[in-house]
Amino acid sequence: MSSDTLSFAGKVTIVTGSGRENGIGAAIAHVLAERGAAVTVNYFSNSTADRAAEVANKINKSGSKATAIQADLTDPKAAKHLVEKTMEAFKTDKIDILGKQADL
Repeated sequence: MSSDTLSFAGKVTIVTGSGRENGIGAAIAHVLAERGAAVTVNYFSNSTADRAAEVANKINKSGSKATAIQADLTDPKAAKHLVEKTMEAFKTDKIDILGKQADL
């Protein structure tokens, strides 16, 4: 299948580290959204909340679905919170894709 026809329609995804509007994680979030996925933009700290919200807003303005959720994934309770809030936001009982943007 050509990457031009790859669809994620109906899929729910979490992209960690996607709160920087010009970062790799945000680019991944945008591509998944363009291909039909509902995307959670995960960010680490309050200092990046506005930037993460902007990434989600741009995705929503393009006609796709996105939400921004803060979670420090070194804390298991926060990771659980991220998954629960994502499922709540997109009214689903599962996560289809989990993408981690590691620090390079």
